[in-house]
Parts: sequence; C-alpha cells; structure tokens
Amino acid sequence: MVETHASPGPAGPPLDRPPPTRHDVVEGLARLTGNASAPDARRRDRTAGRSWLATGIVVAVYLALAVAVYWNVWTTHPATITEPGGDQYATIWFLEWVPFAVRHGFNPLFTNFANYPFGVNLLTNTSVLLLGALAAPVTLVFGPVASFNLLLTLSLAGSASAGYALARRFVHWRPAAFVAGLLYGFSPYQIAQSAGGHLNLVFVVLPPLAFLVLHEIAVRQRGPARRWGIVLGVLVAAQYLISSEIMASTIIIGGLGVLVAGLCAPRSIRAHLRYAVHGLAWAAGVGMVLLAYPLWATLRGPGHITGPIQLVPQGYRADLLGPVIPDSLMRIAPAHLALIASHFANSVTENGSYLGITLLAVLAAGTIVLWREKAVQVLAVVGTLAFVLSLGAGLVVKSNPPGAPSGFPLPERLFAKIPLLSNTIPARYSLYVALCAALLLAVILDHVRDALATRTTGDGPGRRITAAVLAPVAIAVVALIPLIPAAPFTALLPVGTPAYFTTGGVAHLTPGSVAVIYPYPSSAIPNAEAWQAVAHLRFRSPGGYYLVPAADGAIAFSPAVSYARDTVTAATLVQLAAGAPPEETPALRAAILAQWRSWHVQSLVAFPSLAADPAGATAFLTWLTGRPPSPDDGASVWYHLRP
Repeated sequence: MVETHASPGPAGPPLDRPPPTRHDVVEGLARLTGNASAPDARRRDRTAGRSWLATGIVVAVYLALAVAVYWNVWTTHPATITEPGGDQYATIWFLEWVPFAVRHGFNPLFTNFANYPFGVNLLTNTSVLLLGALAAPVTLVFGPVASFNLLLTLSLAGSASAGYALARRFVHWRPAAFVAGLLYGFSPYQIAQSAGGHLNLVFVVLPPLAFLVLHEIAVRQRGPARRWGIVLGVLVAAQYLISSEIMASTIIIGGLGVLVAGLCAPRSIRAHLRYAVHGLAWAAGVGMVLLAYPLWATLRGPGHITGPIQLVPQGYRADLLGPVIPDSLMRIAPAHLALIASHFANSVTENGSYLGITLLAVLAAGTIVLWREKAVQVLAVVGTLAFVLSLGAGLVVKSNPPGAPSGFPLPERLFAKIPLLSNTIPARYSLYVALCAALLLAVILDHVRDALATRTTGDGPGRRITAAVLAPVAIAVVALIPLIPAAPFTALLPVGTPAYFTTGGVAHLTPGSVAVIYPYPSSAIPNAEAWQAVAHLRFRSPGGYYLVPAADGAIAFSPAVSYARDTVTAATLVQLAAGAPPEETPALRAAILAQWRSWHVQSLVAFPSLAADPAGATAFLTWLTGRPPSPDDGASVWYHLRP
C-alpha cells in the first residue's frame, strides 16, 4: 500500500477552492472543538431515525392486526360490542363515570349514581379508572361505547408493542422482537379475554414495561437507581388503577424472575445487590405514596368489601392439557378437541393456556441447545413456574375444575391464605406463560439468525444472508400457525340503548335526580347500566350489576341487592321482568312506595316490551304508581312521582 502526500502550498487558501459546504463547516467545528465524533453523531442520528421508523412500522402492523380482530365491531354498528353482558356494561359505565366525576367534582373512587342509595366502591370493581381518564376525550365526544371498543382494540396493539419493546432488550434482530410482540399481544390469553370484553385484563401494556425497568434495576444497572425505582413505582401504581389483580400477579412473577436470575448467576449477586436494593426501595416508596389513598379506599373506604372479592377463583384453573388442546377461539381447532377444551377453566374466555405443539417443540429444542444462556434459563424456569401457578391449587386434567381446591396439591394453594392474593384467578397466570414463551422464542430466532449469518461455508455471503433470514422466519411461522385466532370476532351485538336515552326524552329527567328503570338493572338483566352511561349519567339509578358488600361486609355478587338482601323494589321488579307479576296487595304497594320515598325517587322509566309479559308489566306499574304512563320516545314514563 503506497501513501501519497500533497506538497505544501502557499499560505492561505487557494483561490480556486469551492465555497465551504455544510459538511465542511461541521467538520471544521469538530476539529476546532476537539469533537472528533461529529460524523459518528450524524451516523447515530441516521440510525436512530431508521430505528424510530422501523418501530413505527411494527406498531402500525400490530394496530392493523388488532383492527382486523375487531373488524366486525367497527364495521357493523357504532354501538356494537363483543359478548354483551354485565361485565361489559359495567365497564362501559365506569368509562363514562371518570370524566363525569371530574367535570362535576365527585370522588372518582366512589359513586352513588349506581346502586343508589348504597353506592359502589369503584376500586373493588373492574373500574379501569386510569383508562377511563385516558379515554375521556373520546368518551366526551363519541360516548362510552366508542371508548370501550377503542380501548379494547388499542389494548391488543399496545400490549404487543410493549412485548416488542421488552424483547428488544434481549435480541439484536428486530424481526425476532416483532415475533415476540406478536405472540404476547395476540396470545390465546389475549384473544380469550378480548372475546369476553374484559378490558381490565386485556390491557396488559404495563407488565412488560415493568419487567423492562426491573431488568434495569436488577441486572443492567445503567443510570441512577433512583430514576428507575421511581419509574417502576409509577408503573405499579398505574397498573393498580387498571387492574389490581394484574398488578399483584406482575409483582409475583417479577419477584420470581429476580429470584431465578440470582440463582442462575449467584456470583453476580454481591456486585448487583446494593444498586438493586436502592432501586427497589425507591419503587416501593413511590408506589406506597401514590397508592396510599386508593388502598385505603379499597380496604376501608365507603362501599368496601371485607374478605375475598372472587367467590370461586379455583373454578377458573388452567388444565394440564391446556397448552396442547386448542379451543373454539383458535382458527385451527378440530371440533372434538375444541369440545374437550371447552371445559378448561370453566369458560372459553378464561382459558388462555393454549400454546400449540409446534411452539412447544421449538421452545423445548431451543432451550436445550441454548441452555447455557442465562436469559434462556430464566425465561424457561419462570415460564414453567407461571404455568404451574396457572394450574391453581389442585391439578385438573380434561375436566371442569370445581370451585374447591381439590386435586393433587399445587403451590398456588398457598395464595388462598394470603388476603390480597386470594383474589387472583389462577388461569390468568397464562398471561406470563405467553410472555415468557414470546421472549424465549425471540431469543431462539435471534440465535438461529446469528448462527447462519456467521457460518463459514462455500455458499457465499448472499446465500448465507438469505438463509439467515428465511430459516428463522420459517421457524416462527411453523411455531405460530396453530395460534392464529378465529378472527374477526363474530359473537357480538349492539348495546341496544332505547331511543329515549339518546334523544330528547331523557332530558325531561332532572339532572342528578333518582329514576327507577324497568327492566330493573340487576345481575339478571344488567342492560340499564349501559343505557345510563350512554345517557351521560343524567340520573341516579337504584340497582345494578356491581360488586357491593352484603350485611356482614362480605361480597354480594349479584347486586340486584342492597346490603343484606334484595330490596323490595329489586325483588319485585326482577320477578315482574321474569313474567311472574307479584300479587297486587296493599302491603306490597305500601312497602315499595315507602322505599321510593326514602330513595327520593322522582321518575319511573319503563320499557315493558323488553321483558316478559309487557301488558302485565304495564298493568302492574300502573297499579303501583296509581296512574297510567306517559309515552315519551318509546318509553312508558311516570314523571313527578310523589310516593
């Protein structure tokens, strides 16, 4: 190699030198300031720009897939939802309550606009308060049903994006991280809970982010420990305001992850311990400060429930064969296998344990080959532990799990003795099985790609690069094909809000006044909850389908009831809606009207055609009020009641 040197020229710049370009100016400034890394900075900027673009494309793909899953919801009717029922109507109500409470200065954690006059503790219910706040602009403009559908759709895309972000910590190859996000965000757990419309359980964006921060605190340890501790504390508090159950299970799995990581690398514990303790202490402190009042409101506030919230959590346990037998929510599910899986966890919408034989085979083979990798060890062990927890307190094989913790004893049985953890439903630990499987698959694909890209053969670099791409892509496709969901969802119906609540009729009710709705909102017919929400909570409503305390403070799971038992109003109107009008006695009429006086009831809004025996219902309500109804936008209404 020959070096050439230019001879020195005269002092000063040559006259024929072209004017300086922007590049020359940057280089000159770099030389003058001693900053030789300016070109590197430009390259980093270009790389960062490409990285953001690639991430944007990944998120856009996830969003498109989420829209495809809910395609029938978005293209049939603006008030259509999946699996209409009490849980869904309650969530719609909660989404309306948050902006309503803020606008009117009410406590967002407790309300008497529902289950009047006893009220509802929002934190003992699936109120998704944080999501209600985030979706408030949509709710105010388009209504709570639109917010409900939008949040469910974004939950799939957002959860997948969070899984992708966590996977990027462990893999270099972006497509491998994309596959991880795809598996986590659209896992059978997610599809099952999405089909059930359980927004509090579908929005699982925060667990991967919490684990990412926990990895910073316990393993990576870059930057101030205080900063990461604060971020982790905020994430934990935010998760509590979406789902306290997911928060609790995230802490359990995160703790297991740290423990397993320490056992896999015991020599590094001393070097990492001080930083980790510092960060976790900050996380605990911030979390306790942010959650001090919400925890008090949950445990001691008005309408709180003493004892377990879940009546039979062991009735929702994963089956030992759940990972290998698909259910009806999977696209590839032979009828005889789907019939077997229909018994798992007592509900298709709670059975999210399926992984598929091909994915399990890839994970098993990859774990064996890459066992020396610490990340593989931790993911494989934690994923297995999460699966054991999902099996509940006792082993179940190909049968409906009973509510009692029967069967071969398993570790989850210990949770029944811990007050807060006794509310976790075992099958929902399938979420973390899917996350560990997703991350482990990403690590395997990343290693396959690296091994093929660097292998020395006579095929030439072009063929090596092609093989390095096609081989992991083929493995991912084979692994994930059994997990293609039966989408778009078809089990959906419109909320069916009567015109009275969407036109001028409801405006005749005095804002904040008490109105009894028929059919009476209850566990049997909860529809009026959604109607009240769509009417922007114009009125207070007795009854509802909420978790409320009974006389002894324990849970009243079917709150057509007040505290001790069915109110006379609830018992009578629920019986009337079932087509069995009670006997019209002076004592019954006096008892109901006395209750209405104590409740300050001003109006009765009835839709007799929506329940059994419309004529009988109209006659009974006319006898009860002492006068015939006034028709108003399809409703039979009794205004200005003086019970």
